Amino acid sequence: MPFYIEEGEPAAPALRRIAREEIGIVLSAFDDDAVSVEERVHGLRKLCKKMRALLRLIRLLMGDAFDAEDQEYRAAGKQLGEYRDGQVLARTIESLGWPDAGAYASPIEIPQAALAGSRKILLARRQAVDDWRFDIRGFEDLAPGLARTYQNCLNAWDATRHNPHDANYHLLRKRTKYHWYQVCILEHLNEQEVRKRHLVLDDLQTTLGNAHDLAVLQALLESQDDIEIELLQKAITRKRELYSHATRLGAELFATPADELVSDFARWWDMTIDSRTGHTNGQ
Repeated sequence: MPFYIEEGEPAAPALRRIAREEIGIVLSAFDDDAVSVEERVHGLRKLCKKMRALLRLIRLLMGDAFDAEDQEYRAAGKQLGEYRDGQVLARTIESLGWPDAGAYASPIEIPQAALAGSRKILLARRQAVDDWRFDIRGFEDLAPGLARTYQNCLNAWDATRHNPHDANYHLLRKRTKYHWYQVCILEHLNEQEVRKRHLVLDDLQTTLGNAHDLAVLQALLESQDDIEIELLQKAITRKRELYSHATRLGAELFATPADELVSDFARWWDMTIDSRTGHTNGQ
């Protein structure tokens, strides 16, 4: 089933269903020898970001349990992340048309114990979904989580506009990713309007992700004694192009204040979820 609340689906069970299914997809990949190690690591990292976004939507409803769950996913995402960096670096250089990108690649050699440990964490987190305690009686229960996540985006956007450095663009990317996944979860409240936002967020995430990879490459090249000047200039030029595109997208996305965005989602909720299921969408 999809990564969104379906029409006519009570919200709280839907979020539990989404969590279980997303964890199950990654567990299946971990148990499939045909899936490469890199794909497993990428799937795990993506899952952790999705789950942290979902948890932020119901943050106030979960109370103290939020911090424990959030930290579990944060740790799981970081645990295998370093093993993917070499391959990302090689692909980034290849995207610049550089002929010897393979020289920068490093093989992924993840200890079996690390893979087994990640799998164990996922099994425990899937079981923990059943222990989440929260009620959703209407959109007012989700509004604080959506508003807080989006306001973090607005704050990061302001910082980026006033100080357009790599670190601020990277923070914008991280903040926006949570908002992006929350928009995905709520997409069917108004598929036409929310889908438009979803697509722009998708573009922004891809753009900022590629720019971040180039920033990492730039830092690596600048740290070397024998700097490959031509490759460095290619990386800087392309990064600036991506930042320009990201700035145009950000101006479109973040023109809406947090209270106005939340009001739009609340109105769409009243027109869809509540009208089909009633005002009690609890456990």
